[in-house]
Amino acid sequence: QKHRGFAIAQRFSSVPLQHRLATHTSSPTRSVMSKHQSSPAGSFPMLIVFLWAAVSVAVAEDRAQPRHNELIVGGWDADLVASLNSFHCTVSESYSDEELKILQRRNCQKVHDAVQDFQKERSVVKSSVVAAWNEKSRMASFLCSQANATGDVFDAAWLAVNAWGKGVMGGAECCNLVRAPYCLAMKGSLSTLAVGGLLLFAVVMFLGVAVASCLVRPAKAERKPLEEEPMIAEEEDLGETETSNLYNELQQRWLQTNCLRVLPAAEDFANLSADVFASLQVVFDFQTDNVRNQFEHLLSLWRSHCATVADRAVQRGEEVDEKDLLVEALGDLHAELLEGSRAWREKLHKCKATHVEEQKADVTPTVADTEAGVVQTKGSELRKQLGDVAVFLLVWGEAGNVRFMPEVLYFVSELILASDSCTPRDMYGAAAIASYERAGPYHSGLFLSKVIRPIYNAIFDEWYDCVSIDPKDGSDVKKLREGLDSFLPSDVANYDDWNELFCDTERMARGLVFTDGTPLFDKPHNKRFAALQELDWAASLDPYETKTHREVHSLWGAFATTHRIWLLHAALFLTGLCFVGGDYRPTKDGAILVQGNSTPVRFAVIGLLVPLHGVLLSFALWVTSTRATRRSNCTARGCLMGTGCCILYALPIFTYGIVRYLEVIVEKGWSSPLPSWVTLGVALVVHFDISLFGLLLQLLASGRPSDRLWALTRVPRRQQALRYLFWIAVLAVKCTMSLTISRAVAEEIVTLDLVRLGREPLTELSYVWYSTSWAADVMEYFLLWGFSFFLFVADTGVWFQVGCTFLGVVSIIARRNQFALERSVFKIPERFSKKVFTFGQTSSAKVSAHFPMMWDRIMEQMRCEDKCDNESCKVQSFNVRSKDDLSVGDTMTTSASITDLSSLHPTLQPNEIGADCESDSSDSVQVPEMFVKDSIVKAFARGNSSTNAEMRWRLNSIARCLAMPMPRPFRAPYIPGITVLIPHLKEDILATKEELYSGSELGVPLIDWVKARYADEFQSFISRMQAGAHWQYLPSAINDWSSYSDEQWDAIAMWASMRLQTLWRTVAGISLYHAVLQSHYEAQADERSALASPDVWDPSDAFTCLVSMQLYRSFSETQLKQTNRMLAKFPDSLKVAYIDWSDKNVAAESDGVHQRQRRRYFSCLIDKGCPLISSGSVGVAGGGPAAAYTADSAPGLRRAPKFKIELPGFPILGDGKSDNQNHAIPFMRGAFCQCIDSNQGAYFEQMLLLPCVLGEFRTKARGGNEAKRIIGLPEHITSDFGSVGDLAAGSELAFGTVLQRSHAVLGARMHYGHPDIMNKQYMIQQGGVSKATKTLNLSEDIFAGMDFMLRGSGRNIKHCEYFYLTKGRDLGFNGVMGFCSKISSGTGEQLLTRQMFRLSQILPLPDALSFYYAHAGFYITQAFMSLSMPVTVSTWLLVLVAGCEGSFQAYMNCPTATTGDAMSVVLSAWCSWVLVFFLFAQAMPLFMQMWMEMGLRTAFRRLITQWITGSWCFFIFQAKLVGHYVVNEIRYGGAAYVATGRGLPTQRRPFIGTLDRTTGQMKDIGGLYLDYAALTYYDAVKLLLSASLVLVVDSHAGGFAWTFVGLTIFSWLYAPFLFNPYQFSRRYFAEDLRSWWAFFFGASSIHWIQWYDRTQLQPKRGFRHAVWDIKFLLGFGIFAVWFSVVYQKVALFSSVYSVGFGEHMEGFSESVQRVFVVAPPIALSAAFCFVVALFEMGTSAVSACCRGLRGHAEGDRGFQRHGCHLPLPLVALVVVVAEIGEAAFPLCALEQHGWRRTFVGGLVLKLLLTSLALFLAEGVLSRKYFKALGAFGRPLELFVQANRLARDLAVSALIFWTLAIGVLLNSLNEVVCPKYNLHQLFIYRSCPLQTAK
Repeated sequence: QKHRGFAIAQRFSSVPLQHRLATHTSSPTRSVMSKHQSSPAGSFPMLIVFLWAAVSVAVAEDRAQPRHNELIVGGWDADLVASLNSFHCTVSESYSDEELKILQRRNCQKVHDAVQDFQKERSVVKSSVVAAWNEKSRMASFLCSQANATGDVFDAAWLAVNAWGKGVMGGAECCNLVRAPYCLAMKGSLSTLAVGGLLLFAVVMFLGVAVASCLVRPAKAERKPLEEEPMIAEEEDLGETETSNLYNELQQRWLQTNCLRVLPAAEDFANLSADVFASLQVVFDFQTDNVRNQFEHLLSLWRSHCATVADRAVQRGEEVDEKDLLVEALGDLHAELLEGSRAWREKLHKCKATHVEEQKADVTPTVADTEAGVVQTKGSELRKQLGDVAVFLLVWGEAGNVRFMPEVLYFVSELILASDSCTPRDMYGAAAIASYERAGPYHSGLFLSKVIRPIYNAIFDEWYDCVSIDPKDGSDVKKLREGLDSFLPSDVANYDDWNELFCDTERMARGLVFTDGTPLFDKPHNKRFAALQELDWAASLDPYETKTHREVHSLWGAFATTHRIWLLHAALFLTGLCFVGGDYRPTKDGAILVQGNSTPVRFAVIGLLVPLHGVLLSFALWVTSTRATRRSNCTARGCLMGTGCCILYALPIFTYGIVRYLEVIVEKGWSSPLPSWVTLGVALVVHFDISLFGLLLQLLASGRPSDRLWALTRVPRRQQALRYLFWIAVLAVKCTMSLTISRAVAEEIVTLDLVRLGREPLTELSYVWYSTSWAADVMEYFLLWGFSFFLFVADTGVWFQVGCTFLGVVSIIARRNQFALERSVFKIPERFSKKVFTFGQTSSAKVSAHFPMMWDRIMEQMRCEDKCDNESCKVQSFNVRSKDDLSVGDTMTTSASITDLSSLHPTLQPNEIGADCESDSSDSVQVPEMFVKDSIVKAFARGNSSTNAEMRWRLNSIARCLAMPMPRPFRAPYIPGITVLIPHLKEDILATKEELYSGSELGVPLIDWVKARYADEFQSFISRMQAGAHWQYLPSAINDWSSYSDEQWDAIAMWASMRLQTLWRTVAGISLYHAVLQSHYEAQADERSALASPDVWDPSDAFTCLVSMQLYRSFSETQLKQTNRMLAKFPDSLKVAYIDWSDKNVAAESDGVHQRQRRRYFSCLIDKGCPLISSGSVGVAGGGPAAAYTADSAPGLRRAPKFKIELPGFPILGDGKSDNQNHAIPFMRGAFCQCIDSNQGAYFEQMLLLPCVLGEFRTKARGGNEAKRIIGLPEHITSDFGSVGDLAAGSELAFGTVLQRSHAVLGARMHYGHPDIMNKQYMIQQGGVSKATKTLNLSEDIFAGMDFMLRGSGRNIKHCEYFYLTKGRDLGFNGVMGFCSKISSGTGEQLLTRQMFRLSQILPLPDALSFYYAHAGFYITQAFMSLSMPVTVSTWLLVLVAGCEGSFQAYMNCPTATTGDAMSVVLSAWCSWVLVFFLFAQAMPLFMQMWMEMGLRTAFRRLITQWITGSWCFFIFQAKLVGHYVVNEIRYGGAAYVATGRGLPTQRRPFIGTLDRTTGQMKDIGGLYLDYAALTYYDAVKLLLSASLVLVVDSHAGGFAWTFVGLTIFSWLYAPFLFNPYQFSRRYFAEDLRSWWAFFFGASSIHWIQWYDRTQLQPKRGFRHAVWDIKFLLGFGIFAVWFSVVYQKVALFSSVYSVGFGEHMEGFSESVQRVFVVAPPIALSAAFCFVVALFEMGTSAVSACCRGLRGHAEGDRGFQRHGCHLPLPLVALVVVVAEIGEAAFPLCALEQHGWRRTFVGGLVLKLLLTSLALFLAEGVLSRKYFKALGAFGRPLELFVQANRLARDLAVSALIFWTLAIGVLLNSLNEVVCPKYNLHQLFIYRSCPLQTAK
């Protein structure tokens, strides 16, 4: 019966379960079920069926039974028979005879190989293992012999399978599959449970934190009370409040000083405007200086619009009729300045909740008559327009930080215009007036204190706790609210949130409430302004109600912005994957594969991206949306759209299910229960249609209605078609090239013989998923394809950059006339005359009579700048004193005769030059050589006309600019006004002698570096100075700097300042605008105009240079002298705005000054006309805490302000620059503005094109869209000093020219701050020229461009390349990297903002792609490319570890090729072109731009020079740094402004700090190691370790790939030191060694602990955020892959060596041994740290008792200093040794038996687990509650610190001692060739300068 039952069971089990249940269903390809093991699903039904089938077969007396009975009885004893009967592997009857033979051969071959391996290893194992091997060999060999003997192929296969499964593996594994993974475990493994459990835990934690972050409303922390400050009872008069003479003053400013006074009706308009402004001041109590300032502002705007109105007639060739010029100009001003206000007012009137009566859109409410009297004017409409403008300007001028919210200003202006009150008492109430009168000598204006300041206070309370005063220097110190130390969390409101409350009039009407909850809009419209002061702004601006977009610092926030990018890449990649996958031959039983059995079904899976993307996007939108946005979307339309989207997203799942169902029916030949017309083809068509529609909808849809606040500007169809074609081309080329990697990965999977999941039968998945071998194969399969997808996504930005380069080249060729076919310098006279001097000459003249004179001015300017000497200047000039020197009879002579000149250059004829002059002169005028046509032929004989490189560039540049199309210029005097704003913080104003040369330098003085860099210019400077009386004597040695007199040094410092990045250089360059406008006036003014009268025309009316000196109030004596010198030197158009302050007085409370601010703040303006303050303090009275630092240390140097406007509070609420610009904006003049930095400059010849650039804003009629522009302009980078300077300058040059040119064509160019020119009126309407929310708007300038694009309505951004400014960039390595870190962090914040989110949703797809890759995508691409090498090496290592070991390969699935050979296919496909292509793409834009500018030879020379001097090293390191900062900013936040400094790279940065030699203590902590340890060095060492392990596993793998691995490791480790001056000096090396020792080992390692806490621990945000972080999930994913692979190998090792992992682990069970092998090695180290912590606590307690210190807080982290404690380096050493020992202890048996790959894999797995544990531990340490644990948290803290200290010691030692090789070589260099230091040549590209003695 026993034998019979076995045979029945065997015969039964060979029949598939489904076949036995229903004969009409499909059968699986094979079965692995046994008596004791079943599928996890349905085990009980299977048992019932099994018993029933067994009885049935027994009754039927199956014919196969006797054969098995005979088989088993023969030659076997009872124990063996019982063992075999206890378990058996099964074989599927669906296999063909050939497949059965394959099974037999494979299993018996495995048995044979295993027996051979048993024999080889007998001598190295214990006898018990040998006995077990003998037993396995005997059983397996016998079964294989029986299999070979039987004639039935099925029985032979069954016997062979059991020979391996039972005989060798003991029933743990059956190799009964004909495809990978061939063998399956017979029961679930720890690997399956562990991976599944960990992933489930990660998902649960992830979702829990996500939901909590969306639903939980954070509570505001309670504020700590401030120390009471005594109020100052009396205070100096800080502002003029007398207004009785204001009307007369304003009237006189118009009629006496303004140029508009000469126009018709000027007096009437002067009376009207003065009356309006004076009346508004009286009624609403605006500040008097604000009224004065805005009145001047109005006049400058009015004058600009007079110019634009007159210009329309000028361009038509008509005479300007100035009779109605003021009227027309006022209409234009009203239309442009208040366009946004009118649009907002229309929405207000349409909103029923606001209860505002309907008015016509073009009608403005009348300003009410006042007690001051109203001058009657000719028309009420003019008064309405002027009233609208005046109200808005006055509100805007006094708004302070509220200016960032333009719709709030519209709201306040509307209430003022609607108010019917006529006196301040009516407006603000009797109580306010009484308080106003009792306040003392100074008080704030009522409008400021009652309207603006309450709004400001609500903003301040949302972000900040207080503004205190630093007792050291008296500066203001702002402190963020508790919990906001690094950034503003996602639930904190900002300017955009509050402004959008007023954009939505429905929400505004509901949200603005009084303290009792009554809405403001319940009051009559004309009474609302009077009630405004009673508004509860704190409740009205509550972030829980006003927040509209959550800036979530996680990848969900970034995904919400970039989801279209990821969807497009996923669709393209999956399509390529389906192409590469190919079809699979159907099996005998018609099994249905996972991917489908046909090509259409295989491609149908792409449709599932639609629901997957829909789910992810929905969650991302939920995370980033707020209560307000969810409420706004919960409308009937919103619900309907949401329901439709849900249905659309779900349909592809339904249709795909029908497709797969019909495929099964077709393959099986069953009858379908569906209607006859529902065929597989129809289902596929429907599925593809629905999926394609959903995919296109997700890619092309314009987002939610709430994302579109304004209508975008429509793009012309041709331009949009070009953008689509561009991206189709880029993606087509990219996908074609990416197929190379995809094919290589597919080939590798085939070569490695891995599971190909798509080709798995569906029925197979139900019983293979728990197998260890299958799970390991699948994990490896997903890793390889994930690696391929990563590379697919990574290189898109590179392809975009290449495409932009070609597009930019084609674009510039199309713009330039006869590009590369002419000598453009030769054409300067003709083109300059045609495009710049277009007025005042006859049509037949090709060269203007004014050109020679203007050219001489250009050359004189270059001579003054020392670009050439006197002789060169004379040779290149016409030498014309005035245009009267030219006449028809003039003979223009050069070395060539007049005949030669005429024949070579017929355009430049003498009679044309002087066509309008008399003909009786015989004077001669020479023609510069560059304008003689044959000069290019003779250039080789006489040399180049200019030896100065910058002069050559300038001449070529102006020639190129004139060759490009440009609008006609404005004609003087009709030139609109422009203001250039220069923010200044701490930048140098002028270089001083002490900075240039002090005489005590250890290195080379700065002046030597400047002189060496500009040697030819210094010689020109000396020759120019020697013409003066004070320069007759010069030192014998020109660089004997100590011998120069003070007066000579003053000139030298000035000369050096014009070559360093100083404010003086910037102002000097920008002030050339003044001279340029005067030149245009002299050359081609319309003398018929009254404005052109010499006593009326003033260039300062059209140009203002405004320097916003934020810290002028606290300038030193030197800085004040330099400022005054600058004001005296340059024209009166130079103004300086600064922030002044004064202590609060007794009126502060009634004025509403914030209680947690100690001062009042003022925005002030000074110019050269302001008197100097003779003596005394500056704006401070009384005693108080500020008395120590408020006394004026430089009496007589500060100037009294012309305007002094009180601000609502402390103005610098953001990161600085944007607030600095904002406070100065009210002092701008004119209609246009240009914002530049204080490291820029200008060229006179370029400035002559300014009227042409302003012509870009020219409109044909009022309200034209041409005025709504930002004109982008390129920059010439002058800071190309040294290798780093040249690399940074090259990157900036390429970005500012060829790339921005392409970005403009593709609709992706934004505003980058400088040197763009903007229409100031439209910038005002969007909140200013930048954004100022702290951290979020760190890259403040670009938001002006994004807001400009979002507001649409005809706005656009244009890029022009015919007008250059100069710019200095960072020169040192740390400066450049600091700048990169700032812009990278700013980009990370940009990705989370509403501006980038909305643009990414609503822009057309090609525009969105261009916008992404031109900005954030560029930095993300850098992150991907820097991450690609670690990903490649890690994947490489994993594939090698998963390969076969040197012995017992029969236990493994070993392919014919080795894993190293298989991986080399992918490496060669990737490294052969992708990395080379990346480096090529980095250099390509610069190369092409240099080719366009300087020629092919120069381009190649610069490219080769850069490569020789380490550009590859620089850019690889920069990519790593950029990637780190942008990703970390998305994850953690906390970006801050980085003041990089822009000095010459002459100072050496120490390795780790500076040591005080006298005390032996660290003096200054900071060096190259500390700067970049966490950024690059750690990852470099990890990559080095991974690469070393690859070599340990397979020393012959890799080939060409090692080149790029080595370059990456070298760059990440040594780039900062390679570009560090004097890095390899022996003296500095010794100092670095001492500092290194003191930092790590001195003072109980306290320096390292403080550095680690500050830079690495604090930026992390706790355990909850650690789980929420993507790194946590990625860590689990990587762990799952490694765990699956390693655990499979460990299980095989355990099966081979059945006694376990060596004698040292014999006491443990096999399961426990496996756990030890894969467990993290932290038990011993954690126990040691616990013991050390107990020891420290014990000694501390004893010490406390002895000292009487029983009351100290246990929370003090320094408690251990009171007792005995072990040095932290010693603890670190013990911890690391313990962890290494614990890791190697259970793995040593693997290495002993030759399983090196598994040994390495086990070490990597343990390292991953340790890293994950440390990551979570650091999350706990960074939590605030950890300090509350006190001593109980010390073990965890000690454990983390010990591990991290050990890491820093190892990494720093590796770097330091390898740098010693460079020190040795440098010392050898100094001995052999001291004059030519190779390292200095590498850094500076020139011979090193001698060190000063």
